Amino acid sequence: MTHKELIAEMAQRLGFTQSKVSDLLDATVGELNEKLSENTQILIPHFGVFETRKRSERISVNPQTQQRFLVPPSVVAIFKPASDIKEQLKTMEDDGK
Repeated sequence: MTHKELIAEMAQRLGFTQSKVSDLLDATVGELNEKLSENTQILIPHFGVFETRKRSERISVNPQTQQRFLVPPSVVAIFKPASDIKEQLKTMEDDGK
């Protein structure tokens, strides 16, 4: 689903204009980005948790040249889905088999 498709779907469901939904979505994403940059955990009930984690430095190997190099530490955003979402995904996976 593209950004444009998401906005159209949300506008239809909420009965808002696409412009209003776009502004709302942009504000929501902006707030999520700001809170994650402050290392704040964001819990959305029945959806999941967004948080940041620090990855320590590590040694990596280029598979083609076998050259080893040091990857510096970094902070990454992660998402942990709620159990409701996990169950839906498991059900979808089981139905596909």
